[in-house]
Amino acid sequence: MMKKSVMLLTATAFAMGLSSAHATDSYSTVTSDRLKSPEASNWLHWRGNYEGWGYSPLDQINTENVADLEVAWTISSGVNQGHEAAPIVNDGMMFVTAAYNKLYAMDAATGELIWDYERQLPDDVAVCCDVVNRGVAVHGDTVYMGTLDAHLIAFDAESGKIKWDITVDNYKKRYAISSAPLVVDDKIIVGVHGGEYGVRGYVGAYEAETGAEVWKAHTAVDDGSWPGDTHETGGAAPWLTGTYDQDTHTLYWGTGNPSPWIDPARGEEHDLHHSVSVIAIDPDNGEITDAYQYSPSDAWDYDGTNEPMLIDIDGQPSIASPQRNGWLYRLARNEGEVSFVNAWPYAETNIFKEVGSDGRPIVEAANRPAIGKTVDACPAFLGAKNWNPSAYDPNTGLMYVPTNEWCMKIRGAQVEYSAGAPYVGAEFEMYQVPGNDHVGMLQAIDPATGETAWSQEFTAPVWSGVLTTGGGVVFSGNLDERKFMAFDAENGEELWSMTTNSGVVGTPVSYSVDGEQYVAVWSGFGGAIPLWAGPVAELTNNIPMGGTLWVFKLSES
Repeated sequence: MMKKSVMLLTATAFAMGLSSAHATDSYSTVTSDRLKSPEASNWLHWRGNYEGWGYSPLDQINTENVADLEVAWTISSGVNQGHEAAPIVNDGMMFVTAAYNKLYAMDAATGELIWDYERQLPDDVAVCCDVVNRGVAVHGDTVYMGTLDAHLIAFDAESGKIKWDITVDNYKKRYAISSAPLVVDDKIIVGVHGGEYGVRGYVGAYEAETGAEVWKAHTAVDDGSWPGDTHETGGAAPWLTGTYDQDTHTLYWGTGNPSPWIDPARGEEHDLHHSVSVIAIDPDNGEITDAYQYSPSDAWDYDGTNEPMLIDIDGQPSIASPQRNGWLYRLARNEGEVSFVNAWPYAETNIFKEVGSDGRPIVEAANRPAIGKTVDACPAFLGAKNWNPSAYDPNTGLMYVPTNEWCMKIRGAQVEYSAGAPYVGAEFEMYQVPGNDHVGMLQAIDPATGETAWSQEFTAPVWSGVLTTGGGVVFSGNLDERKFMAFDAENGEELWSMTTNSGVVGTPVSYSVDGEQYVAVWSGFGGAIPLWAGPVAELTNNIPMGGTLWVFKLSES
């Protein structure tokens, strides 16, 4: 069993650099209207639209010709850590981040470098789960990136010149930003990372023009649901990007685990609001108008940060979200309110007997860990689905969910809070589900019923995001085979694959330039698996490292 409470990866210092190959002719201003209705040719949000679908309407690449994909261009980051970002593309100009807060601006059709940036990180930066960055946001003529030392930076899109650089919080307390910001009107909205260090989580909004703070919505709330004042170091970090309901002007954001994972001061009567939840936020003032908690009084590290995808199901505005605890949730959303509709297990899970009709889970007491009590719990703390986003296809009505089936032995461990130090309070060891010959899956699931339409299995864990397209193709990647793959959205048939340089852990996107469709994805193994997965990580021991962005198009022959 793992005896260390947490594993650290410390960033080495890089020299800040900015180079310019050439200037663009004229950058296309990204207006609020364009963000609300992105053109099919562009990819203006980290998941393509405010609703978080991960869907491109483009159909030039389709089930009939996807086997003709070839490499259009590549670029190497020169870094061996995890590459999880989604490129952003605006009228032929691409912005994409790499590990250590590298940022590239390129010609999206040719890969020609326009400008690049490397963050000079302090020597004592430490984060729990690799030095990843998941992407940028664009607004006006500006590109916005959060950093591992808890800064938010605004760049001129054409030149790369820094317009402003603000400190969001104190990185020495282990606040960090690893997710892509979200732009609503003239606000840049981002959540903080640091739940394994006892930060107090929050979503913050900042003026697009100046970086000035507009509001801050704390996610570990002082409402009596925490013992004493433990909410002050309670985690609930909202470390993935949320979604935005344009019709009701409401943000929906997932929140992380409580800090520490297990605390002897807590009883099961302490629900620990709003950890492991989806919260509804008024983007004008940061008021949390409602919340739904997936795992009250969580003791397994089952972060609730996974994408709150906004879909209309049976005519009802809904949230569909496959959570780390192994359950797929269907929630109703209405004018800033969230209510439970149904939930279905979609992976091996033994922690809940059921989720009641009121939305509250009934916990299997024998599988709840405590100080001095070791249990076998499924899924493991890395979740039935972790950060890597699902996708939705409005044509099939299905969600495509990257899934992992694994379990853990876990027990509570005494820990005291010290600013900047690990604050986990658990010992754990992961293992494969007994009898299974696979860990990873890609599943097509109906969010209205929870029924699985098809699935593909993979020996090693799945850590790549998913893309759906108007051509009826689903794109995703795997680890041990290093493949980027295309599947038929209807039946799951594998239509094409290519072996890349490393394990694919990036978030694929699609866009077009001058009428030609492209698909882009990072290959570059890293992230939480080699740091946290213990014996299960042995399935990935032989994966070469190194980040390469692969961009594909149809063969001209």
